Amino acid sequence: MYSIRWNHSLFFIFLFVIYSKNILFANSLTGTIFGRIVSTEGENLYGAHVVISSLNRGALTDDSGFFFITKVPFGIHRIIASYVGFEPETRIVEVREGEPVQMLFYLKGTSFQIDPVIVTGKPYASNVLDTPQDVSSLSGREKQKSESISLGNLVASLPGLSNISTGAVAGKPVIRGQTGERVLILSDGISQEYQQYGERHSPTIDAFGYERIEVIKGAASLLYGSDALGGVVNLLHHPYHFANDNEYAVDGSFTGGYFSNSNAYTTGLMFNGSSEMIAFRTSIVRKKSDNFHTPDTDPYSVTLQRNDPKFTGEIPNTNFEQLNGSFGVGMGTSLGIFSVDYDHFFNKNNFLLPDGNPIGVRLENQIFNAKGNIPLGKFIVKPKFSIQRNERLATRGGLTYPMLPDSAAVDLVLNVYTMRTEIENVDVFGLSGTVGGEIKYYDHENVGIVPLQPTGNFTNYALFVFEEWKKNSFTVSFGTRFDFRDQIFFGTTTNPLLLKDDHRNYSNLSGSVGTAYQLTDQFTITGNISRGFRTPSFFNLFVYGEHGGVFSFQIGEPNLKNETSLELSTSLRFKNERVNGNVNLFQNAISNYIFLYSAPQHPFAPVGKPYIVAHDQADAAVRGVEVSVDIFLIQWLEVSSSYSYIIGEFTSGPHMNNELPLMPPHKGLFGVKVILPDISNISSPYLSFNSKFVAGKNAAGFYEPFAQFDDGFGFNIPSGVCSTEDYAVIDFGIGFDVKNGRDPVTFDFLITNLTNEIYRDFLDTYKGYALAPGRSYNVRVTIPLNN
Repeated sequence: MYSIRWNHSLFFIFLFVIYSKNILFANSLTGTIFGRIVSTEGENLYGAHVVISSLNRGALTDDSGFFFITKVPFGIHRIIASYVGFEPETRIVEVREGEPVQMLFYLKGTSFQIDPVIVTGKPYASNVLDTPQDVSSLSGREKQKSESISLGNLVASLPGLSNISTGAVAGKPVIRGQTGERVLILSDGISQEYQQYGERHSPTIDAFGYERIEVIKGAASLLYGSDALGGVVNLLHHPYHFANDNEYAVDGSFTGGYFSNSNAYTTGLMFNGSSEMIAFRTSIVRKKSDNFHTPDTDPYSVTLQRNDPKFTGEIPNTNFEQLNGSFGVGMGTSLGIFSVDYDHFFNKNNFLLPDGNPIGVRLENQIFNAKGNIPLGKFIVKPKFSIQRNERLATRGGLTYPMLPDSAAVDLVLNVYTMRTEIENVDVFGLSGTVGGEIKYYDHENVGIVPLQPTGNFTNYALFVFEEWKKNSFTVSFGTRFDFRDQIFFGTTTNPLLLKDDHRNYSNLSGSVGTAYQLTDQFTITGNISRGFRTPSFFNLFVYGEHGGVFSFQIGEPNLKNETSLELSTSLRFKNERVNGNVNLFQNAISNYIFLYSAPQHPFAPVGKPYIVAHDQADAAVRGVEVSVDIFLIQWLEVSSSYSYIIGEFTSGPHMNNELPLMPPHKGLFGVKVILPDISNISSPYLSFNSKFVAGKNAAGFYEPFAQFDDGFGFNIPSGVCSTEDYAVIDFGIGFDVKNGRDPVTFDFLITNLTNEIYRDFLDTYKGYALAPGRSYNVRVTIPLNN
């Protein structure tokens, strides 16, 4: 079955390549954009970025601040100039026959790192300050310093985001209290599936090979469909840069990192190269870790005090290893840019079970993306074709990952094929935006002996339109999307919920309306109304089996309906030379919210299983506030702070007015960065102090994951907890650059949990029987490899 589908995919790839090859030899329909980027003080900005957002193509300035971009297809383009330490600038130009476009950018210095544009959740690339949606991003040196094993931990420092963790290896982003099947992970705008229904099922994608990460906080179903009800995390590659005529360029970097707590290391290589018409990028990263350590304190077996942890010190069976990589090729043609990207993620790890035994896991994920950017006057056609293959293997309890694949009890294979086309319009009748369609084929097969998720497939068809109107200081965005899903599950004698084939379909209409108004040069106010949705997953409907990673027997509900949401949000943004601040308020009303509850009396509950959970749904609401501010008190002293307050509760059903499960506790972050003077070849040295204050939180009830570790939920487990107390941790860092020709060597040293605080985090899935990690000494070095 799979070989046929892969052959079909290879046929599409073949057509894509042949078509691109023919374009390479088409008649010349291109022009040139050239110019210079300087500061407002007249300083040449060497190494500044110039990006043609419609083509996902860029260039760098030389030591005189000049740039040249040749063979730019005729049409209207957005040009974005950016440089570290300066505010980006965007302009619209038209490239015509025989008329080279000359540009001169004067960039204004700023103390803050500002991404030049945001592309996620927007009808087109635009300034983050003008977008009605709440969007955060992570890139550049800040991303480099924060690089982590898991995606969830990497983005957890952004306002409104948290992380469901399981040691260092597993981390799932939580956006305003939503995670898993309500938060989409994207690779260059294409949704990725990773069997995300489990609390310990983290995204199978490595951020190392991507330039930046953008996060939409709130419903984003308009552009991305089902599962974007709570938000989106989009990983974006760097735009392709092409060399000038008859030139060649190759550069790269080596990154090494060490984390003492678990004796973990990372080593990575990245290379980029280009000629006049061809550009490439590649990366490979190796990560390996022993068991992690908590502070050395007496466990329950010594203290005999209820709720003390069962394991302390070195936590057994928490080791892992990964080998991940990517490769991409872009072709500059007379009609546009065409590219092919391949990402490979390969992970092997152990999880610790409450009885001290391991369970071994092996994850492999492959992503192939082919896409084009074709300007046609005021329009840019953007075809995309994606293939994803994901496989999850797990042993039964007591076996480690070296026993895989031979001893796999769980073997779930997923193949996803996506064809998507967007037509971006630039200033047509005063509107700029995108119209598009998408077809997604999802095929899941349960190969293992544990009938966790059934075999089946679906095809999802979608049409959408998203436009934006801008007049002076006023921006309005609006759009709508229609989805239709046709799916089938194949009957099996091992699942009493699915004794025969089940064929059904779902449909949904979603949309969004938002405004942004610039009150003054420094203040912007926004408002947004979004309708999102989530179709019940295969797991929600028909799961019937023991989920070893979370030690429970899980049962589906075949009568579940679509989840739908209506989110209202507003924000006030302030920015000047010294202060950058945001206040965000939101409320998300969710109809038919799907959740798991303790179900020992379920009619299909198996005999002899200690913890049985089943699916149900009821209406719910999530509301909250996010506040963040960065202040340069003086030129060398930056203070940053953020606070997130989120409340979620049921608004109907037997649990009405009770809290929703997996809601993050209230969290405050506070940081101080001292910028030191340069010393000889040492530039940009800094000291940083960062603290995190997290409130205590009680389990929502018997439907809270891992509730069995709290007293009073039907189990007498003397050690461990589900509810957690408040805590505070402090990190200390130091870093600097070493001048090394064009690009510096960067060095960052960080001590996490400086005081070796003893605590348990509410969203840590090990909290039932282990503490959170103790102190760690971490170091990261990046060395440029330039020609």
